[in-house]
Amino acid sequence: MSGPSVEPRRPADQDATRYLCAAAHVDPEFARDAVRELLVAEHRLPVAQPEIDLPTVLRHCIAARSRRLYRDAAIVVVLALAAVTAGWSLAAWYVALAGLWLILRAGRRPAAPLVRNLGLLAALLWAFAGAVLLTLTVTDSDPFGLRTAWHLHPPSDTDIALRLGAPAAAALCCWLTVLAEEIAAYVTVAERLRRDRFTPGRWLSAEPAWAQHALGVLGRRLADGRLEQHPVADPANPFLGSGAQRLRRRWLIELGPAASRGAPFDVADLLDRVCERLTEGLGSLDPADPAQKSGTVVVDDFAVSTVPALATGLGDDEVRLLPDVPDASLRGAGPRVFRRIRIGDDPAGLTVTGYINATAGAGLLQVELYGHVLGPVAQRYRVPDRTAPFDAVSALACAQRAARRLPATVFKAPRGLLSTAAEPACRRRNRAMLARAAACGLTVTAGARYDLREAAAAEPGADRFADEDANLYLAVIERRVREELRPLLPVGRADF
Repeated sequence: MSGPSVEPRRPADQDATRYLCAAAHVDPEFARDAVRELLVAEHRLPVAQPEIDLPTVLRHCIAARSRRLYRDAAIVVVLALAAVTAGWSLAAWYVALAGLWLILRAGRRPAAPLVRNLGLLAALLWAFAGAVLLTLTVTDSDPFGLRTAWHLHPPSDTDIALRLGAPAAAALCCWLTVLAEEIAAYVTVAERLRRDRFTPGRWLSAEPAWAQHALGVLGRRLADGRLEQHPVADPANPFLGSGAQRLRRRWLIELGPAASRGAPFDVADLLDRVCERLTEGLGSLDPADPAQKSGTVVVDDFAVSTVPALATGLGDDEVRLLPDVPDASLRGAGPRVFRRIRIGDDPAGLTVTGYINATAGAGLLQVELYGHVLGPVAQRYRVPDRTAPFDAVSALACAQRAARRLPATVFKAPRGLLSTAAEPACRRRNRAMLARAAACGLTVTAGARYDLREAAAAEPGADRFADEDANLYLAVIERRVREELRPLLPVGRADF
C-alpha cells in the first residue's frame, strides 16, 4: 500500500534552502542565532514559510556550530598548554597581538574621523604596552626602569627560547585548527550543497541528544495547523517575516456624499480595484518574462491577529499553542484582514510586499498602506554555485583565509566555547519555565520574533540594484492606491 504522495519542491525552493544552508557555514552569527532562537528558546514561533525546508537548514546550522565548537575547544586547550609552558609571557604576547588586531579593526571600520582617531590612539597605546611587556619577557633590557621597579630577573637563554617557542608553537597549532575548520566548511559547501548533490534532510554529523529532541519538537510545531492560523504573535511587528518596513502611509478622507446611512461606502470594492490594477502587471518595471507574468504579482488576504500566541511544550510528546490574554482595550477584537500584494516569486530573490487595509465610518475613510522589502538571499549566499571543487588552489585559499581570521578566532574562542556549551542548560531552563507557565495558564512572552529568511537577507544597501527595484515597486503600489483615492477628494486637492 503506497503512502501519501509528496509534492516535489521546485528548483527555486531548493535553491532558497541551499543558500540558507550555505549561510550556516559561511556566517557564524547566522548559524548561532538560528540554533538559539528556534531550538534553545522554544517559546519562539517560527514564521511559517512552506517554500523553505526549515529542519534541513537547522541541521546545517547545528553541524556548523558543532564544528566551530570543536575548533574553539581545541584553541582553548592549546592556549592553556602554552600558558602552563610559557608562563606569564603568553599574556604579553596576547596583549601585543590584541593591540595589533585593534589597530587593524579601527582602521577598517567606517566611523566618524574623531571616533576612528580615538580608536587608533587607544589601539596604539595598547600595542605599545604589549611591546613593552614583550621586551621585558624575551630580552634583558630595562625599558623605563620597569624591570628594576618590578624586581624582574633577566631571562636566561633557556627562558628566552621557551618564551619564544611556546607561543610560536601555540600560534601554529591554532592556525592548523582554524585551517581544518575552513577546509571542512569548504568541502561541505562545494560538495554537499551543489545543486546536483543537495539532498534535503541529509544527515550531516552527530547531533547531540538535546538538539535531536529540539528538532522533533520543532517538527511537531511546524506540522501543527494552528501555526498557520496564528502567523503573528507580536503586535508591535504584525508583518513579521516580510522584511524591513520601507513604506508607511495613512490617509483620512472625508467621504461626504460618497457615503450615507442607506448606502455605506464599499471599501471592499476600493481594495478590489487597487489589487486588480496591480495584478495587471507593473508595465515597464516588470522584470519577469511576459509569458510568466501571472506569477510575478500575487494578491491574497492576510489576517493580523490581535491576540498573540505562545508555543510551548508540556512534555516529551505534547506541544500546543497557548493564547495570550489580550489587553482590556483589545478584548473581543478580532483579527484585521489586509490585502497582501507580493511582487517576486523566487524564494531566494527580492520580495516586495504591500499590505493595504481600508475602513469607513462616520463619513470618513481611512486607508493604510505598508510596504516591506525582503532582501535577496541569492545575492549574498550563492556560494555553492560559485565554489570550485576542493583542490590545491582552494587549499591555499583556505590557508590564507585561516591566517587572516586567526587573531579574531583566537580572541573569541573562549567566549564562543562557553556560550555554545551552555545551550543545553539554557534550553532546560526555558522548558521548565514554559512548563510552569503552561501549568498555571500563563504566558511568558509573545512568541514569534525570528525568521530565518529575514535574518539571512542582505542588509539595506548591500545590493544597490535590488534596493532600486524595491523602491520602484513600492512607488508603483503607492501610485495605484493614490489613483483610486483621487476621485474621492475635493477638486482643490487634485495634487494628491
